[in-house]
Amino acid sequence: GGWKAKSHTIPYVAYLQGQNNHFCGGFLVAPNWVMTAAQCLQYKPLTVILGAHTTQRREKSWQIFEVQEYHCHPAFTSPKKGNDILMLRNATSNSYVRTISFEKAKVRGGATCSVAGWGYRAPAATLREATVTIIKQRDCLSNYPGLADNLICGRSGSAGVPEKGDAGDPLVCNNKAYGIFSYRHNNWPGFYTHIAPFLPWINSVIK
Repeated sequence: GGWKAKSHTIPYVAYLQGQNNHFCGGFLVAPNWVMTAAQCLQYKPLTVILGAHTTQRREKSWQIFEVQEYHCHPAFTSPKKGNDILMLRNATSNSYVRTISFEKAKVRGGATCSVAGWGYRAPAATLREATVTIIKQRDCLSNYPGLADNLICGRSGSAGVPEKGDAGDPLVCNNKAYGIFSYRHNNWPGFYTHIAPFLPWINSVIK
């Protein structure tokens, strides 16, 4: 699913290696800070790999860090209840790595965004990218009444993408991070944590 990303064209994406071959996606949002999904905390200790294009062999661009601090959103219990956001503090970084800023404005339904990660069919060897069309919140709520607050629905252009191993992958709109992949409902659509409402909490963690 999706298409292979060109080598090192997505310099903010992180590969998070956990216990027992579990893995998640993540992305560098500030020097020393990686954002991912809170559900990934269950796989800790997590190792952060930045600057990777393939996960099969170590590249000279790789930077490997053990996480120094885990900051999970205090209201997180399960992905379907929302608040699926986790901040990881580690050391950084080389020239292959760059941070991504946040999209604070609302992205309209029908807009085309993208998601990037390694989890398309456990773990893909190379970083992949797929287009995601944002679904109007009204349409999303009418299909999924009771949807937790601060979740965005997006329909992927590739079947089966993103999937379970992609928790924590960035939803990127206008070259800015807009959401964090959280879970899928059957085969349609993907649900993403909307980052903007969490900015006060994020800033309190990073400061």
